[in-house]
Amino acid sequence: MVQLPVTEETFAISTISLVRIRQNAVIFNGRFPNSGDGLHYTLNDNVNWLAAFWPGMLWLAGANNDDPIYRETAVSLLPTFSNRLDQQVHITHDLGFLFSLSARAQWQVTGDEAARQLALRAADLLADRFRQPGQYIQAWGPVGEVERGGLIIADTMMNLPLLFWASEQTGNPRYYEAAYHHAQISRQYLIREDGSSFHTYFFNQETGEPIAGRTHQGYSDDSLWARGHAWMIYGFALAAQWCNEPLFLDAARQTAVAFLNELPEDKIPLWDLRLPAHETPYRDSSAAAIAACGLFRIAQLDNDSQMYAQGEELVAALIHHCLETDPAGQGLLKHGALHVPKGWAADEYIIFSDYFFLEALLTLENRNPDFWGPTNKD
Repeated sequence: MVQLPVTEETFAISTISLVRIRQNAVIFNGRFPNSGDGLHYTLNDNVNWLAAFWPGMLWLAGANNDDPIYRETAVSLLPTFSNRLDQQVHITHDLGFLFSLSARAQWQVTGDEAARQLALRAADLLADRFRQPGQYIQAWGPVGEVERGGLIIADTMMNLPLLFWASEQTGNPRYYEAAYHHAQISRQYLIREDGSSFHTYFFNQETGEPIAGRTHQGYSDDSLWARGHAWMIYGFALAAQWCNEPLFLDAARQTAVAFLNELPEDKIPLWDLRLPAHETPYRDSSAAAIAACGLFRIAQLDNDSQMYAQGEELVAALIHHCLETDPAGQGLLKHGALHVPKGWAADEYIIFSDYFFLEALLTLENRNPDFWGPTNKD
């Protein structure tokens, strides 16, 4: 087991991370890092589901530092998110990722009412994807699309907090009910009996009848895609927090135990936790970082020191095996895997690896502003 002196080493690493984010704020110059190429990130316009993890990192930094560059850079990026809604760019289940870490975060840190209204606009569009016959939120494509109108995916669990937050903010139960019912359907059909999970599940969109579990980014339909499973751990922990629903906390625990049981000895998951031995064993540091955040949330909800210790172990493993130590490097973590079956960014920087790693560090230090959970915790 890798031992980690939390109070000293994590503080040093988070401090170095904030310095790197400050440097990147100048280098990226209004564009969005997606995945890495050597020591550098490739930069894109705000056009895909990855865009908000960069402003999310800026808001994590800005909430913990008086240097104005973090907040000013994040604020300068928000109009591009408004433009996405105006122009209907990539309107999918990923609206929660996109607007929780941009608009909600900006409102939460600064009190900006326009940012709050933008996040609520996004929540409206996400709620519009709720399909009554099956009681789920459609993943990709236009609502009712022939090929994908009956599709749910694990990733959506991490997008539900935008809906829960919108219901908290407005008092409108529409958002809460869509998120709650989707979580129930995901618990029933995405989680297998042994605690592992399907990445996707198909329903007859006209009747809501379940059809079958499939994969999109895993090795096979019956394997275990690591990042999708990590989304489930964290997503169900958040749903449990928002809903005070024991079944969701049970689901978070069940998926967490399955994840931990399938990890290799060094605690860094392969991109698929059930990858055959003949396949290239690409790691996925993002899955470990996301799962660590989920374990910390479970521990918070249930006062579970063992889950907290397991999260610490994952952070320690990331520091030991994946931390970028080259001063010229722009990323925080190496060994991410974006989409191995399509050959996208295997063994590279991935911006959400960095986001969740920083969130995990700040959680350990008790200074994470929390852009996913309830804002009214009384």
